Amino acid sequence: MVRVRLVVAFTIVTLLANACVRAEQPNILFFLADDLGWKDLGSYGATFYETPHLDQLASEGIRFTDAYTSSTVCSPTRASIITGQTPARHGCTNYGGEISKQHVGLAKALAEGGYQTFFTGKWHIGNLTPELAGFQLVQEISARAGTPDDPKSTRRITANAIEFLGSLQKGKPFFAYVNYHAVHLALRESPELVAKYQEKLKLHPPRTVGPPGLEKERDRMNKQVQDIPEYAAMMEGIDSSVASILEVLQKTGRADNTLIIFTSDNGGLSTKPCTSNLPLRAGKGWAYEGGIRVPLIAHWPQKIEAGMETDIPVTSMDFYPTLLSFAGLPPRPKQHLDGVDVSELILGKATVDREALYWHYPHYHGAGCIPVGAMRYKNWKLVHWFGEQKYELYDLDSDLSELRDLSKRYPQEFLKLKKMFTEWQQSIPGIKYDNPNTLKKK
Repeated sequence: MVRVRLVVAFTIVTLLANACVRAEQPNILFFLADDLGWKDLGSYGATFYETPHLDQLASEGIRFTDAYTSSTVCSPTRASIITGQTPARHGCTNYGGEISKQHVGLAKALAEGGYQTFFTGKWHIGNLTPELAGFQLVQEISARAGTPDDPKSTRRITANAIEFLGSLQKGKPFFAYVNYHAVHLALRESPELVAKYQEKLKLHPPRTVGPPGLEKERDRMNKQVQDIPEYAAMMEGIDSSVASILEVLQKTGRADNTLIIFTSDNGGLSTKPCTSNLPLRAGKGWAYEGGIRVPLIAHWPQKIEAGMETDIPVTSMDFYPTLLSFAGLPPRPKQHLDGVDVSELILGKATVDREALYWHYPHYHGAGCIPVGAMRYKNWKLVHWFGEQKYELYDLDSDLSELRDLSKRYPQEFLKLKKMFTEWQQSIPGIKYDNPNTLKKK
């Protein structure tokens, strides 16, 4: 009898403890922009584009200066956020690529942990649908679903998110994943907003702010200045959307317990061109910093100290284990194989224990890039052009623009990174390349 009472008492205590944990689970509001570059926010150095609300969000939270996407293009990065795996592993290495349906997606893991899960906007992960990834309420929007007044569907995405916030279940946390089509081509926004920046361009024409030597990438001209009114209008459209959604979030009474994340799926498109990423080299489609380094802002009242900034590198795969950690849910190491929990870094309490970051893009891209891989180890950046069997080595601390190849000047560092990169490539089962002969030379 005594034993039965002890078991019952233990069960009650456990249930109460779990209930307390669930009650403290934060809401998660995750904004993902499309092709938005590292220098496209005012808080990251933009002057022609106007993003006051996102800049305020950055000033009240933590701003990452060295945040990376897992790929140089959209679909692989989006798949990495959902799976916690590098594109080389999950298999979606190019835009529109496909991955296995067997993944326990981030949204599914959160849903199983008691979260209401919601998705709206651009998905673009091949055969893995938002529903299969675990989103309970889905309002996917095609890139062609715009209207004359809302050509990139930004306002429709805003309305969907606001509607979701108005229908929240009491006592349950939420994960809302808001994915914009902007600022991807085609460059379109409402005529009134475009006219504002056409006038601004006449009155205050922007000037080039980058170092010489970045005017061209292979056979493509690299945009030197941010001066396209349509692009600026789309940036303001995103900024206004975030502001409208956060205003409604405040009215729900949940703002104080909501973790907000804002980032992009790859660097800005600079060789078409759309925007300038200077002083970063190149842009979308390229493994140079301009193609993979993006803004990342995290905001959580009373939890994240205002005005924080970090240069510790983080990447797309980290969101999965990090959000599980914030939600008080157990990690799923067999799923997020390539992600690292950076929750303590976001809270300003610890650094990150990670050896290196790796990239694998074995394709030709319309922005001018050819099959390429890269890695970052501390301050060193290695770039490997697969077909040419050419390597480049850069010191990002002294050469953020990646203009000085140091592979011959620092042979020990070069050989160390080359060995690390080759071992990483060989550690990924089924890693694929467009050209089967690309890795024959060692």
